[in-house]
Amino acid sequence: MYRTALVTASTEGIGKGIAKALAKQGFSLIITSRSENKIQQTLEELRKINPAVWGIKSDLTDPKSLENLVNFTLEKLRTIDLLILNTGNPPKEPATFEETTYEDWEYSIKLYLLSAIKLTKLLLPQMIKQKFGRIIYLSSWTVKEPQRIFVLADVSRAPLIQLTKILAKDYGKFGITFNTILLGSFDTPGAKRGIKKLAEKNKKTFEQVWKEEVLDRIPVGRIGNPEEDIGSLILYLYNASYMTGSYILLDGGNTNAV
Repeated sequence: MYRTALVTASTEGIGKGIAKALAKQGFSLIITSRSENKIQQTLEELRKINPAVWGIKSDLTDPKSLENLVNFTLEKLRTIDLLILNTGNPPKEPATFEETTYEDWEYSIKLYLLSAIKLTKLLLPQMIKQKFGRIIYLSSWTVKEPQRIFVLADVSRAPLIQLTKILAKDYGKFGITFNTILLGSFDTPGAKRGIKKLAEKNKKTFEQVWKEEVLDRIPVGRIGNPEEDIGSLILYLYNASYMTGSYILLDGGNTNAV
């Protein structure tokens, strides 16, 4: 069975873990990054698992770059079955509202929300034509339980839940499903960079803040693994034609929200 996927922001951390999981399952893949060096390094690693992997430099905040990405994807794969919208973090975070500028908000909304809208609009016609598609937006548990230091991400990503519900109702008749995964803490370079910045701001050690803000909050007693934990859920959603319009918490029991 020929299965294809586009995973954005996929040369490190969560995106790379997902790409690796899909490559092991035989998906033909497109990976992206804003760094050409990271793309080449990741392609070298993933092609040892599965040779059907290609990469392209892409900026999620730039609509023209997203158009180029979709054209490249369809050129290489011919079809696209699965979109995983993963993103990095705004450079300003962690930050409280008073620490942000209007320009920070513009960037954050482009990164989290407008990229999802643009890519979905570009890919839907082909998915409608083939009467199959899976679109999964990656978000965070903090959109259900907002954190003041993640104000940019929490506010900018929250509408993805509403978008998921609306699109699921409109396009279910075409065999296309939409779901959002609300992620908890995962062992990634991005997560560690954020904790390092928070530790410096609060004049604490990285180890102290990592324990207080990450490990101690997770009831299952461990941090998440992108490839194993997120990858397995995405594979389930790919095959789950009856599951759409949902948000799924994948956070080790961290959030108190219902």
